[in-house]
Amino acid sequence: MHTTTPSEITRQIRGLIERLNRGGQAVHLPVRPESDAIVNECFRNVEAKISRSGGRMLCGWQLWEWPHVMAEAEFHAVWVSPEGEMVEITPKPDGETRILFVPDERRRYTGIAVDNVRIPLRDDQLIRHFIRASELKTLVINRGERATQYGHVSIPADEIGPILEIQTFTRQSIASGLRDHCPCFCGSGGKYKRCHGRQFEKTLSEWN
Repeated sequence: MHTTTPSEITRQIRGLIERLNRGGQAVHLPVRPESDAIVNECFRNVEAKISRSGGRMLCGWQLWEWPHVMAEAEFHAVWVSPEGEMVEITPKPDGETRILFVPDERRRYTGIAVDNVRIPLRDDQLIRHFIRASELKTLVINRGERATQYGHVSIPADEIGPILEIQTFTRQSIASGLRDHCPCFCGSGGKYKRCHGRQFEKTLSEWN
């Protein structure tokens, strides 16, 4: 799985933007990381920058795309300079040089994890199952008191194991170029939607 910054705002990306913030606009921002900034720690990075240089935090959504598979929005924050310039100060794990950001002035960082918003880019049961498993994984990780815990969170294997199995299996299947009408990744010879797809559909529909 390799996600990247969308190069253009397609009809599907526009639909995602409307879902996130009706009437909102996305903007490409160059990545200009601070020397002490940490990957995936945008809120802490922005807070540290504010303490040094003033300005303010602007929350919104960073958009990502797994080409031909799905698009997703990650709750994110950029720094706004005292002069009003939006600046992306958080480095990216894969060396992205720019981001596509949707500002949302209504949003605030409260310390509680916010799940990504995901949409499929084609009609395929494998993708739908991967997205649903990803959503459920976040729900399990943030269930109860775990929502306010930071760092390593201990979760019973029987609580999260079935979801991780589905997420891993579908991710590997998609990354291998398979679709729901292709022979299942398990090697049974049957189509995914009539093999593991049938089993996963039942598991995902019963989860709460």
